[in-house]
Amino acid sequence: MNTVRIAKALMKMFERFPQFSEDEVGELSDVFNHKSFLEGDGATRKSIMLKASESKYNGEIRYPWDNYFGFSLKPLLQGKTALDLGCLAGGRSIAWFERYELQQISGIDIKDEYIEAARQFGSIHKANTDFRKSVAESMPFEDETFDAILTFDVFEHVQDIKKTLAECHRILKKGGRLFLVFPSYFHPIEHHLASVTLTPGIHWLFSGETLMKAYCEILEERGDDSYWYKRESPNLESWEKCNTINGTTYSQFTKLIRSMNWRVHTKAHRPLGSIGRNISKHTSAKIVSNLFLPLTYLPSLQELFLHRITFVLEK
Repeated sequence: MNTVRIAKALMKMFERFPQFSEDEVGELSDVFNHKSFLEGDGATRKSIMLKASESKYNGEIRYPWDNYFGFSLKPLLQGKTALDLGCLAGGRSIAWFERYELQQISGIDIKDEYIEAARQFGSIHKANTDFRKSVAESMPFEDETFDAILTFDVFEHVQDIKKTLAECHRILKKGGRLFLVFPSYFHPIEHHLASVTLTPGIHWLFSGETLMKAYCEILEERGDDSYWYKRESPNLESWEKCNTINGTTYSQFTKLIRSMNWRVHTKAHRPLGSIGRNISKHTSAKIVSNLFLPLTYLPSLQELFLHRITFVLEK
């Protein structure tokens, strides 16, 4: 199809090839699909899991999550019981536990390998943890279990965002808070096609179906080298708008929380170019981001100029 060929050509303008490196193994989201992990002995697997945990831990230490909100979260979290919804290998969970001086942190994610890695890392740091395999739409916790839920770049991936919000409300204590950060669907570089392309805004131009066909054709052209980060099928799941994302926009999310039993404690308006350890070092980026700030308040433009959907919601 012509549209698929055009999408492929645009993807290849900024084509990306994930590389597996023993030194940077923790930076790869698909590391647990690589034969080095799947075929490794016990010590090798533990080493890879540790690197995956350390990567997120060190990243959080170097550039705290607080930057997304614009203030220190410690006064709101110190001494609290918290859940990391979408904990991956637990590195960020443990960094949060230590920085915010939490009483206890739990974590959920959808893969056994993530939970095994998180438990290993929590044990190394002697943290009070409880990591479990679970989906966000049905979590294995009693009503009113937690003082806080923390979730970073996860809500765009859940299959049912309304059910997830309802579950968060259920397991929070009265007055408990949900701290969430995730990209709007129209964020220019958060299309989740980065295993193939870094072309910005490509999801503005094509349907998810077209993009998935182009994406998978490029992966097929790469042959066996792409086995560990391949998508199983070019067909979108019923909940997907594009690759592994549900397509939630800022407008949709704000309407949803208004329709549910949430009180907005904090709503951050950090513009593009204002967040990130590397980008924060550049004066030019800061100047440009300041120009973008007014646009983050305009309903027609905030989808494009907000760095992330960032809220603290209270039950």
